[in-house]
Amino acid sequence: MIISVFYRYAIIDAMQIKIEKIAYPGKSLSGTGGKIIFTDEGLPGELVEVKPIKEKSNFIEARTVSVISPSAGRIKPRCPHYKICSPYQYMEYDTQVKIKQAQLKEDFFGHRLKVELPDIVFRPAPEIWNYRNKISINIIWEDNTPHLAYNQPDSPAEFEKIEKCFLVSDNMNLLLNRLLQAAEDNKLRFINKAVVKESSHDKSLLLTLYGGEPKEPKDFSGIFDGLMEVFPLSGIIYICKKKNRRLVISGDYFIEERIGKTRFLVGAESFFQTNIRMLEMLAGDLMNSIMTDKKTTVADLYCGVGTFGILLAKKASKVIAVESSKENIQFLKKNAGLNNITNFYIGKGDCAKLIGSVLKESPAVLVVDPPRKGLDKNICRNILMKPPRSIAYISCNPATLTRDLGILMSAYKMKKAFAYDFFPQTPHMETLVILEKR
Repeated sequence: MIISVFYRYAIIDAMQIKIEKIAYPGKSLSGTGGKIIFTDEGLPGELVEVKPIKEKSNFIEARTVSVISPSAGRIKPRCPHYKICSPYQYMEYDTQVKIKQAQLKEDFFGHRLKVELPDIVFRPAPEIWNYRNKISINIIWEDNTPHLAYNQPDSPAEFEKIEKCFLVSDNMNLLLNRLLQAAEDNKLRFINKAVVKESSHDKSLLLTLYGGEPKEPKDFSGIFDGLMEVFPLSGIIYICKKKNRRLVISGDYFIEERIGKTRFLVGAESFFQTNIRMLEMLAGDLMNSIMTDKKTTVADLYCGVGTFGILLAKKASKVIAVESSKENIQFLKKNAGLNNITNFYIGKGDCAKLIGSVLKESPAVLVVDPPRKGLDKNICRNILMKPPRSIAYISCNPATLTRDLGILMSAYKMKKAFAYDFFPQTPHMETLVILEKR
């Protein structure tokens, strides 16, 4: 029997609810008792016991404390800390894919965009574990002993210690655990964070350490020699954000990635996608979905280290790339030279401020890959005043994507739509939408 007793100003300590669906980005939803309840775990059809945490005017936030009638799609999570970094570990991969497909169709494209849409091509991940080429993790100290730890969700000051992450390679995990030993032996109490990047091309590793004190090369003399003997480290870097100081302890400041034969140098703090196999799929769909020739001008907004612009430059007249990060721009220039791209023009600054001047060049193709907040209103407004022939919109947030499409589709129609499971075991996904001017 489902218990759903509500009071006007308070709710009971625990209740049983039946999960109806999983809403983006990963909250299990129930309409029990005439009020929406969101909890952190539960598959459609499951009866679960939840503990309410917070009551709002139109919904209740809760936490699942037990599963009374488990779904056939439920499995045992591999990590004790899975709710922090990969909260879909408790469901089979086929179930994860179906949930993400349903969210795109029902929660976003289907309900919010009231126009005829093409079918969404969903690309599942070929690897559902050990797929990430980057891990960012805190180092906390207890009784002079360092531990790896993730932040608790919504609690930056609270941590949960971990021993291993199954989303990255064994070599990355081994490096982090050997790093702890080196830090403990040498009393490196000032180190509070580590980032490891692994090249999918040659499996080399780039280790970046963060701390609260500026340091000199002598402070690290000989400390990491053991790591360099065991692991294929391309470089070790120390960064003190407080003083804006960077120190290359050993080797280079970058690793190399490849998409096909195209080479990309990626800096310690440069952005690059964390799932290269899926990035190759997305890049292939992009190249096959937009028409370019030696007369085509392409504009690439939020271009990072040049991933899509450099790929497209080989089949276009010129590419205008816009980026605001100084480090990304540094490697954008290096990558254009590395691949012998000469038809590449870089706009340094905020895309929202430069969009007008970019559109004056009359690009036929516009590629946008914004952060989670989506496009600035000024960008959408300028696009509608001088619309390019085609737009390729790459997004990591279906909510802001559909918001922006609601504006842009007054002048465009959606030609193709793709979704990519870049992040198995998590609620997140990437999308690519191809728009053609009406």
